[in-house]
Amino acid sequence: MKSAEDRSKQDKADQYPQIRGQLIALIRNGRRKAAFTHERPADVRFREVLCPESGFPLTERGMWEEIVRLLDSGVRLTCLPLRQPPGEKAWVFRARFAPGFPVIYVKLQMLGGTVLVRSFHPSERGHE
Repeated sequence: MKSAEDRSKQDKADQYPQIRGQLIALIRNGRRKAAFTHERPADVRFREVLCPESGFPLTERGMWEEIVRLLDSGVRLTCLPLRQPPGEKAWVFRARFAPGFPVIYVKLQMLGGTVLVRSFHPSERGHE
């Protein structure tokens, strides 16, 4: 559990503490979805990412667990206007699960009380 001082430092460095909290709460409460639609395309490749504990490819459940762990650790969120659908936004971060692991690109969108994962894959700068 983080101390009040740690939370204060994180809030000063984090432009979106409320968004982070909402994302974590919705995901933990099962309000999450990984699905591709024509209106909201997704690039979700969790099987290409290895679990830091086992070394085996992640499952969909493992993907969500790692997303929450990274959000909870204070990974820096960036707001990204979406091209599709226009006028909507997503929350993006890049992080490593552990030293020596590749950087993972994650894009999340909150929609109607649900978190949609729009991207989850090894980071490929310029192709995200």
